[in-house]
Amino acid sequence: MDKFEHSAREGVQGFGTLSEAQLRNSDPDFDAWLGQQLQFSEPYLDDDGFCDQVMERLPAPTARSERRVTRTQYAAVAMASTIVAWQFPFGEVLAEAARQSISLYSLVGIGLLSSLAAMFGGIVAARR
Repeated sequence: MDKFEHSAREGVQGFGTLSEAQLRNSDPDFDAWLGQQLQFSEPYLDDDGFCDQVMERLPAPTARSERRVTRTQYAAVAMASTIVAWQFPFGEVLAEAARQSISLYSLVGIGLLSSLAAMFGGIVAARR
């Protein structure tokens, strides 16, 4: 029995104990217990305004740094798209599309438009 199991069985400072079934994650009340434990929050420690003073002394972000962040986001999206395209089975999709007599132009167009819309939406959401 390792240290975690021992402390969980005996209870940790009034948090209650776990049964053998709960440790094996077969108890239906485990999720409720875990949710209760995760809601525990530490009391606020007053720092006499130290954090606020430090934040005020930090330099404001420049337009150059914001552009760098934007370029990095676009580069990350482009790299992720490249990886997805590299793993995508284009040969099978095109063969099935030809077999089904689907217009390849409309299929590719819909795919590109939906991908661009998703990428643009993700970047806009990340910048807010």
